[in-house]
Amino acid sequence: MARVSLTVTGTIVVALSFSSALPTTDETTRVDYTGHRLVSVTPTTADHVALLSTLADRLRIDIWQHATDAGMPALLRLSPEVVAEFLATTSRSSLHVTTTCANLQALIDNERKALRYTDYSTTATPRFDKYLNYKAFKEALEEYGRKYDHVTYVSIGRSYEGRDLIGVHVKAKENLPIVFLECGIHAREWIAHTACLYMIDQLATQNETNETIRNLLSKYEWRIYPVVNPDGYEFTHTTDRFWRKTRSKSIYSKICRGADANRNFDVGGFCTIKSSPNPCTDTYCGDNAFSEPEARAIRDALQAVQKRTEFYFSVHSFGQLWMFPYGYSGERVPEYNQLLNISLNAKEAIRRVHGSNYTVGPISATLYGVSGTSVDWAYEYAGVTKSFVLELRPAFSQTTGNLGFVLPVEDILPTVQETWEGIKRAVPPRPAH
Repeated sequence: MARVSLTVTGTIVVALSFSSALPTTDETTRVDYTGHRLVSVTPTTADHVALLSTLADRLRIDIWQHATDAGMPALLRLSPEVVAEFLATTSRSSLHVTTTCANLQALIDNERKALRYTDYSTTATPRFDKYLNYKAFKEALEEYGRKYDHVTYVSIGRSYEGRDLIGVHVKAKENLPIVFLECGIHAREWIAHTACLYMIDQLATQNETNETIRNLLSKYEWRIYPVVNPDGYEFTHTTDRFWRKTRSKSIYSKICRGADANRNFDVGGFCTIKSSPNPCTDTYCGDNAFSEPEARAIRDALQAVQKRTEFYFSVHSFGQLWMFPYGYSGERVPEYNQLLNISLNAKEAIRRVHGSNYTVGPISATLYGVSGTSVDWAYEYAGVTKSFVLELRPAFSQTTGNLGFVLPVEDILPTVQETWEGIKRAVPPRPAH
């Protein structure tokens, strides 16, 4: 209880001091990113890493990709008000800055023109040349459930604003081991949602013609939830393309909404590592552990079948990373060699499709240390030892033309194809008994 009390007290203090400096926002008006830049900068020394961290805090820069070590590129969104100071400071320190997008609003406008929300069909060709909004996702999953006997449309709960946490269960028979996938817990990572829809599509439509799919369905039940943060996802379509969190209201702030649902799981010390007690930040851990109905729904859905669940996947973007526990600790899990071997096999399967190169390893060593994640909770508390988190395209190493969360529509199909090949390689057919 002492830890929780300290966290809550810290939250109140920080929220009040920070919130007073923020303007109020009309949440019915689209956020305008005109003049916002996306820049890539690679620190070459530890001092450079520290400088970037200091600048990010002082100028309130939106970090899309962290540079935790020298030689690791950072991808940062700069508002027009801070561009001059950021460039001057980095120049004085001999840090080279590359602008990957000079005007993010133009990028958003172009992306929006390519969106078509009403024409998704399970029989349309092509089906993966666009991003869908929540309504279209729901209609698509309902259609798969109606058309295919081995597919069941489900909702595992309701979001803060009352939307269904939609998904499907795909199975050929009862009581099989389960592959559990949750996707899109961070709202702005659109390709993650779409990759999981592609997996549903393949399992639904190819079971009679594809021997690999038949084998997978004969050995496993697949439970796939492509939009586990529906409020945040819808908000990215209607109001703020780069919204990350849920849309809940905190008791500690009157103007800042939402929590990072992937910091809201009670694992690794709640709100301790790469998590913020401040409701006005993108990594706000929540008012308390499992305060978010979306996190509770994932927890409850997994707990209901934890004895049968053999694989757990949390699908994100971006970075081209295939990772496994722990996030909150640098300690190696007992199954380290097994998880590394599975990850390396998946990496090779992905590479063979379109040449994409993934980095594999524990979360804390491959990305950064972090507490409160779904994958660590699945591993530690649900007992799913084969738990993985995927970060899809683009790669962190891509410093030219890296648009981060705004993956171009022409990259959708190759990305979802290679992701599915990686998943299939990680989940091989079980031997017959």
